[in-house]
Amino acid sequence: MDPSSSTRMPGRLVPASGGHVPVRVRGFLDSAAPTRATRSERGFAVALARSEHDVVKVLDGSTVLGFLPATWSQTVDFELWSCEQAGEPALARAVLEGVPGERDLFVMLDWKRRRA
Repeated sequence: MDPSSSTRMPGRLVPASGGHVPVRVRGFLDSAAPTRATRSERGFAVALARSEHDVVKVLDGSTVLGFLPATWSQTVDFELWSCEQAGEPALARAVLEGVPGERDLFVMLDWKRRRA
């Protein structure tokens, strides 16, 4: 998923600054992995959405693939709220790691350092 590609995806990439920190998605089942994920070496798009339980859901269409850890859910909360207000889906790049049947799903995120 290249944000500069000519094929524009409907939605906003989260984090807006790009992303390079792999964050493990909790509750992911390898059997739920989208077919396109196995064909993509550079990652694939997933949607992120806030839930009523204060954690961020990782979605493929209407399928919940898992959840971000609570600290990461808090980190991206404002960006997700901003996407909701603009009526745009929040998208992130995801990658599968490991051998088939035992793979983990990671979402590529980023954070801003706080100045002391």
